[in-house]
Amino acid sequence: MVKKDIDCKLREKIESGQPLSEGEYRELGEIVKDVLTFMAKEKIIPSPQNYERWFRIFCYARENNLSLSKSELVDIYLDLYQIKDDIDAESVNVVERIAEDLFNEIQQVLRSVSEHHRGISESGQKLEEMAVSLQTQDIQRVLSRIMNEVRGLKNVNRKFIQKLEEQRTEIERLKDELRRVKEEASIDPLTGLRNRRSFERALSEFFRDFKKFGYPFSVIMFDLDDFKEINDTYGHLAGDKVLKEIGNILRNYLRAKDVPARTGGEEFTIILPGITREEALMVAERLRKVIANYAVEYEGKKISPTASFGVAEVTPDTESPEELIRVADENLYRAKRQGKNAVVG
Repeated sequence: MVKKDIDCKLREKIESGQPLSEGEYRELGEIVKDVLTFMAKEKIIPSPQNYERWFRIFCYARENNLSLSKSELVDIYLDLYQIKDDIDAESVNVVERIAEDLFNEIQQVLRSVSEHHRGISESGQKLEEMAVSLQTQDIQRVLSRIMNEVRGLKNVNRKFIQKLEEQRTEIERLKDELRRVKEEASIDPLTGLRNRRSFERALSEFFRDFKKFGYPFSVIMFDLDDFKEINDTYGHLAGDKVLKEIGNILRNYLRAKDVPARTGGEEFTIILPGITREEALMVAERLRKVIANYAVEYEGKKISPTASFGVAEVTPDTESPEELIRVADENLYRAKRQGKNAVVG
């Protein structure tokens, strides 16, 4: 984990007004190039604040000889500037609402223009019938000019309707893309459960409701025992399959309103709304038995994982969601020290 207050000696030197050596100028040029390339590639708005933040991170990475992936760079950014996914989720929600409003407006305009188009077509038909029935050449010439105008309006309307249809299709695509982005932002791709940040958002909401309305809830945290040995013995694909099966077990054995999440490599955490500590202990014990008796088949071999569980219930003395997780985590490690494949709460 990168420390929150990361250092950038080159940045500090520039800010203090100290002269730079030739080597430091070359280093500065490389960092600037890396930052601008990254921001352009990731479509980050090149505002002074954004540039300053990413320069600091890239400078830190270069000075410490760190080769960081995109996800690692983003994690440092989120951690350093305390930007949570709920901000991102809210941004997506705002864009989604705008897209929905725009889609509805286009639907209304499209209906209005289509009705107008039908009215013009009907009027044009009547004018053509009148032109045939009337004998006076002057009247026929006037009607012919009017009909030409009507035909022109029909062509304009037809093009307008086509353009509206194209925009409606594009906004539908945007809405689908936004739904996909929201899902990917909150779901662990391997297990299909919530990811850590989505779980933390949910936990904060439950904690807020407890403090405001007194709604009780408990938390179960569990960790697969000796998971490294599974990876070392059978391979990482086998380990991935075990994690997927744990996700399936949680979906099958928990209530619809419970909130299970994969919060670490082989670590899972569950929010149990309306459940006391004693009831949570029973839920954890049931899950422990299910996992211990479950055999994951992989390439003709059976893998039998076990898990250790820690349980905690929110109380009026609980000061924060982090404190509740800390208690559950401490109980989990007590279960590990007691020999694993156990429940402590």
